[in-house]
Amino acid sequence: MFQPVAVAIFAMSALWIGARGAITPDTIKLFLIGLPALFAATWLGLKLFGWLDEATFRKIVLALLLVSGALLIV
Repeated sequence: MFQPVAVAIFAMSALWIGARGAITPDTIKLFLIGLPALFAATWLGLKLFGWLDEATFRKIVLALLLVSGALLIV
Protein backbone atom coordinates (compact mmCIF):
# COMPACT_ATOMS: atom_id res chain seq x y z
CA MET A 1 0.00 0.00 0.00
CA PHE A 2 2.78 2.44 0.89
CA GLN A 3 4.78 2.14 -2.33
CA PRO A 4 1.98 3.10 -4.77
CA VAL A 5 1.14 6.11 -2.60
CA ALA A 6 4.79 7.19 -2.58
CA VAL A 7 5.04 6.82 -6.36
CA ALA A 8 1.89 8.91 -6.82
CA ILE A 9 3.26 11.62 -4.51
CA PHE A 10 6.61 11.66 -6.35
CA ALA A 11 4.86 11.91 -9.72
CA MET A 12 2.61 14.76 -8.55
CA SER A 13 5.62 16.57 -7.09
CA ALA A 14 7.53 16.22 -10.37
CA LEU A 15 4.54 17.56 -12.30
CA TRP A 16 4.15 20.49 -9.90
CA ILE A 17 7.86 21.36 -10.04
CA GLY A 18 7.84 21.00 -13.83
CA ALA A 19 4.79 23.25 -14.16
CA ARG A 20 6.60 25.94 -12.17
CA GLY A 21 9.51 25.82 -14.62
CA ALA A 22 12.05 24.49 -12.12
CA ILE A 23 13.01 21.47 -14.26
CA THR A 24 15.65 22.49 -16.76
CA PRO A 25 17.24 20.47 -19.58
CA ASP A 26 20.29 20.01 -17.34
CA THR A 27 18.06 18.51 -14.64
CA ILE A 28 16.58 16.05 -17.13
CA LYS A 29 20.07 15.17 -18.39
CA LEU A 30 21.30 14.44 -14.86
CA PHE A 31 18.17 12.41 -14.16
CA LEU A 32 18.76 10.28 -17.24
CA ILE A 33 22.41 9.77 -16.27
CA GLY A 34 21.34 8.51 -12.83
CA LEU A 35 18.52 6.30 -14.14
CA PRO A 36 20.68 3.18 -14.79
CA ALA A 37 22.03 3.32 -11.23
CA LEU A 38 18.47 3.66 -9.93
CA PHE A 39 17.33 0.59 -11.86
CA ALA A 40 20.40 -1.41 -10.78
CA ALA A 41 19.91 -0.53 -7.12
CA THR A 42 16.19 -1.32 -7.31
CA TRP A 43 16.92 -4.72 -8.86
CA LEU A 44 19.58 -5.47 -6.24
CA GLY A 45 17.26 -4.38 -3.43
CA LEU A 46 14.47 -6.65 -4.66
CA LYS A 47 16.89 -9.59 -4.89
CA LEU A 48 18.30 -8.96 -1.41
CA PHE A 49 14.85 -8.48 0.11
CA GLY A 50 13.83 -11.94 -1.03
CA TRP A 51 17.06 -13.47 0.27
CA LEU A 52 17.40 -11.70 3.65
CA ASP A 53 14.96 -11.50 6.51
CA GLU A 54 13.16 -8.20 7.02
CA ALA A 55 15.18 -7.05 10.06
CA THR A 56 18.55 -7.62 8.36
CA PHE A 57 17.37 -5.93 5.17
CA ARG A 58 16.17 -2.91 7.18
CA LYS A 59 19.55 -2.68 8.96
CA ILE A 60 21.40 -2.77 5.64
CA VAL A 61 19.17 -0.06 4.16
CA LEU A 62 19.58 2.14 7.24
CA ALA A 63 23.37 1.67 7.17
CA LEU A 64 23.45 2.63 3.49
CA LEU A 65 21.34 5.71 4.21
CA LEU A 66 23.72 6.68 7.01
CA VAL A 67 26.75 6.32 4.75
CA SER A 68 24.99 8.26 1.98
CA GLY A 69 24.06 11.08 4.35
CA ALA A 70 27.58 11.24 5.77
CA LEU A 71 29.05 11.46 2.27
CA LEU A 72 26.67 14.31 1.43
CA ILE A 73 27.84 16.22 4.50
CA VAL A 74 31.51 15.68 3.65
